[in-house]
Amino acid sequence: MQILAATALLPSLGVAQYKPRWHVGDWWIVKEQGPSLTGRDPHWQTDRYDVLGTQDVEGQDCFVLQQKTGDTTASRDGERFLYYIRTDNWRVIRMETYLSRAGKLRGPGVSNYPEGMSGFHPFGVWFPLFPLDIAAAHDSAFHIYAGTYGAQDLRQFASIADSALMNRYLSDPNPEAGRPGRLGAGKMFSVLSEMGASRESTVVPSVYNLQLWSTDYPWRLYEEEGQYTIDGNRQSNWRTWLIAWGHSGK
Repeated sequence: MQILAATALLPSLGVAQYKPRWHVGDWWIVKEQGPSLTGRDPHWQTDRYDVLGTQDVEGQDCFVLQQKTGDTTASRDGERFLYYIRTDNWRVIRMETYLSRAGKLRGPGVSNYPEGMSGFHPFGVWFPLFPLDIAAAHDSAFHIYAGTYGAQDLRQFASIADSALMNRYLSDPNPEAGRPGRLGAGKMFSVLSEMGASRESTVVPSVYNLQLWSTDYPWRLYEEEGQYTIDGNRQSNWRTWLIAWGHSGK
């Protein structure tokens, strides 16, 4: 497990800032593609997320977000993950797991992350540092992590994304990948996070995470994660698409 070893250089307050707008009862469904589990075809799965409520965790106001795999209903039973996400910067500071073992549902297994969950998390939640500050300098966030393999840096680059870029990533030839349909008229943002090379180093970072967000949707429209090749090209390992969303009134 990686541990935050230095305080982030927070983005300065700028004019063009963005963060998701969630309300209790919001839900969305995500299609995900990852490495093959059999050595042949890619692995596909569908996850549903529900904003169950808000809760104070160690003095921090948090959203309570539920993730369920393969179950697209609004059920709060069975295997699931609960993430406690700070409402001010979207850092995940607690995770609860409910998993089946020997035919019995066990949990919650609780993991606390006082400084925020670090590192990228395939098939889970990884957020940029919100609110995004598009008006800031090229590096809008910079962290240093001390992990299993020593100190690593994480750099974040946020920018306005045009519709051509969004459509290029959203148009996938595989019919398994859902699509959000026609893009709305809201502002769109691209956020690239890189980890593995120091701020002063010219060495190519080792891994990356790319996310596309829009003011029209509660969740990222597209996400991919992978590593850089020796010549600096990106090679994705897994990708996600937002395919449905809505609100469940009480």
